[in-house]
Amino acid sequence: MVKKDLRKAFFASVTIGILIFSLGLFAGYGLDLLRVKDVSISISEVELQTLDYITSQEFLETFGRDYCDSLNLKLSKVTPELNNIGKILTNYEEKNIFSGDEYKLLKSKYFLLEIRAYTLFTKLNKECNLDQNLILYFYDQHHEESLRQGYALDKVVESSNIHVFSFDRNFEIIKFLVDSYEIKRAPTIVINEKKKFEGFTSLGEIRDYLESES
Repeated sequence: MVKKDLRKAFFASVTIGILIFSLGLFAGYGLDLLRVKDVSISISEVELQTLDYITSQEFLETFGRDYCDSLNLKLSKVTPELNNIGKILTNYEEKNIFSGDEYKLLKSKYFLLEIRAYTLFTKLNKECNLDQNLILYFYDQHHEESLRQGYALDKVVESSNIHVFSFDRNFEIIKFLVDSYEIKRAPTIVINEKKKFEGFTSLGEIRDYLESES
């Protein structure tokens, strides 16, 4: 009788353990879906803002309207949104919260949107003689110097005319970008297509260079 009771208790414990484990997996999967959906919505909003910019530019250019101030304002609203998405993705990476194909797709879209925004900003700078400072930042995941560089650049963007575009240099979809700027190590930053800093660059060094160029 005692043996039967022990056997029942054992099987009951195993069953409960399996149920708890399954619920944990289901809950984790559900949270991943919510995170993916949240980032997807943010990316879709930036895609819409970018389409708004391109459509406005085509209209204003076609019908001979002055577009510099208007387009500069529109594009300046895009980069904070991109930075916010980047911070969310970086936070997930650091904590290993989720990964997989869906995550890679989101990150690919994010990097391509950054490249599009950087290209549009560069073109607008030239056409309208603006003084917007553009910084490309190439990093490695789970890399101490890259993290420090990211914190320094977060301080830099507090200035109203500085925009930072960050890229995981090992991500396949941006290989053409890495090759174009001959990125050999992380962190590396490229400022205004003129100056490349390899290795960690302090906040003071970045500000000094920007001031010397102004």
